[in-house]
Amino acid sequence: MSNALKYKAIYKDGVLIPFEKIDLDEGEKVEIEIKKEENKKNISLRGLWKGSVIKDEDIDEVKFVWEKGHKKQVKILDDK
Repeated sequence: MSNALKYKAIYKDGVLIPFEKIDLDEGEKVEIEIKKEENKKNISLRGLWKGSVIKDEDIDEVKFVWEKGHKKQVKILDDK
């Protein structure tokens, strides 16, 4: 039976520092598996839509699609 916990941490000055509190008792022994975090690149969409014109009918279509999906999700939840 595995009761593994997964936490993110940073390695600094020879010590692993977790980003959040770990629920362990003082002195408790653990086994640690270390995986390097993938280098994720942030993509900026700033300026992508600059100068674009959004028509009222486009906004109405998006609202319709969203409301249709929302109603479908509510129905699914109500049926449970």
